[in-house]
Amino acid sequence: MRLLFACTLACRLLCAAQFENQVIQVESVNAGTPQSGTNPFSATVRNKTDKLITLILDLRADPGLWLHKTQYQFVYLLYANEERIIEAHYDFPHLSALGFLRVRLYFPTVGTNGVTEFNRPFFDQHFAVAADNPAIDYDLAKFRTRETRQFSIYYFPDSLAARDIDRIAVQRDAGFEKVSEVLRVHSDLRIRLFLFPDAESKTKDTGHQGAGWAFGNNVVEIYNDSTRLNPYHETAHILATAIGDPAAVFNEGFATYVSELLGSDALADLGSPGLPCGAAVLAHRKAGKYIPLTKLLTFDDIGPEASQPTISYAEACSLVGYLTGKYGLDKFRQAYSSVGPGAAEQMQKIYGVSLAEIERGWLADLESTAGAPATARPASPRD
Repeated sequence: MRLLFACTLACRLLCAAQFENQVIQVESVNAGTPQSGTNPFSATVRNKTDKLITLILDLRADPGLWLHKTQYQFVYLLYANEERIIEAHYDFPHLSALGFLRVRLYFPTVGTNGVTEFNRPFFDQHFAVAADNPAIDYDLAKFRTRETRQFSIYYFPDSLAARDIDRIAVQRDAGFEKVSEVLRVHSDLRIRLFLFPDAESKTKDTGHQGAGWAFGNNVVEIYNDSTRLNPYHETAHILATAIGDPAAVFNEGFATYVSELLGSDALADLGSPGLPCGAAVLAHRKAGKYIPLTKLLTFDDIGPEASQPTISYAEACSLVGYLTGKYGLDKFRQAYSSVGPGAAEQMQKIYGVSLAEIERGWLADLESTAGAPATARPASPRD
């Protein structure tokens, strides 16, 4: 296999990108001149075999920052020894100087169960949008900025965040330090925090539903009289990526647990304001609302309606508190780094007991402590 890649990242994303193996040749990849809206894409491909092959093209337009992304997939049938130009399109709802187009090509396979599966892409390239592209329609000029030790905070003039910016700056740096201590990580990462005055403006710019969102080194939140997120939850998401990217029960569970541990009303915006996580679980169970651990572990995200977030956030938080309290932080770090959605066997291997035993112990602990908040629990001698 040989891969030749050379591209001048000017306004026009045109590249004599060549890929060739025993099956296919790819060249003349042309992403046009990126504009806000729909853009054309084309590439010349040649089937080098004497058989019909199926080709998948995946185009993901990332405007940069935290703006709304789009992703499309296209399917092509290439006949024996056929050379053709494949044409497609991609969309930039907005365009910033940090934007890029990710181009992937796959060969799909059909498993024995009849399900089509995508293998690793054989072509995977990022085409950057030039900083001098005249089509760039979004920058940070509309924000004011406050620099702190760990954060660059972006907020709107004449907003509540502008009035409270001194307090926000102190809280966020302190939160970063406290979460780092709990997680036992040292990081000099700087986080970009964007504070929007309402859900409408946040969703318009980001496409994200909800009060808060963390990804990469970015946090996007709503900040107004009715919604002010605690300074720990989203920071915990970012700092914990140094350990892993686990199933949602650990990912969301830790962020919610550490918020409670550090004294916040962790469920204030997650369905059970004023209640500790354990007490919320007990209240849900009393009302006949409970997600078994086997199902909770399968979630790759907690937040969408299908995940029953008002129930699953509390359960995930409470479970993480139980696991760290009984088995120690070291084992939890192992689980965080390796237990993906549905990975029951790996979880059982780390904790040395079955999933059913973990669940029984957790629920029994809840009953005996009456769902006391994490701060009321003694530190584990294992830590």
